[in-house]
Amino acid sequence: MTLEGATLPVPSEIVLPLTGFLVYQGRLEFWSAVAAATLGSLVGTIVDFGIGYYLGRPAVLRYGRKIRLSEKHLMITERWFANHGSAAVLLARFVPLLRTLIAFPAGTAKMRIGKFLAYSTVGIVIWDIILIYLGVLAGQNASSIVDTLDAILPLIGYTAVGGVIVALLILSRRRGRNDENPGSRDLSV
Repeated sequence: MTLEGATLPVPSEIVLPLTGFLVYQGRLEFWSAVAAATLGSLVGTIVDFGIGYYLGRPAVLRYGRKIRLSEKHLMITERWFANHGSAAVLLARFVPLLRTLIAFPAGTAKMRIGKFLAYSTVGIVIWDIILIYLGVLAGQNASSIVDTLDAILPLIGYTAVGGVIVALLILSRRRGRNDENPGSRDLSV
């Protein structure tokens, strides 16, 4: 969760439901898992906040490219922050991608760290509870989920194979037409 909080590609939407499944199995305790996830997220988000606060927007853009943070993404979060103020920190915690990026404009805007952490904590705790609980529910309904997947996956596989066959037929037909009319070939790249 620290990696996700620091805007690295580790999605909480996968990590936390798996954590919830471990809670269901009795390997982890629910509130301890929520506390650990929240603490990890806060550590990561403080890193991003600090980058924005101490190094500013140019550094965010320069180093952000390494983690696929584009100027467009930053502009979206900056706009959110400008329009919604401090509440944007809380609200963004429920929007994938924005949930981690919001720390950068909060830092560059020199938001007070206590206020940033308060809003972040509320949003992060709620998010963590929801996703971990979904994992617990998935564990409770694992046999139903497996039965449904057993019924659906073959259909998806057959559909995918059928789609590939249709695509190959269309391509071979187009090639056949191009071979018959060599002057009509599109040579653009």
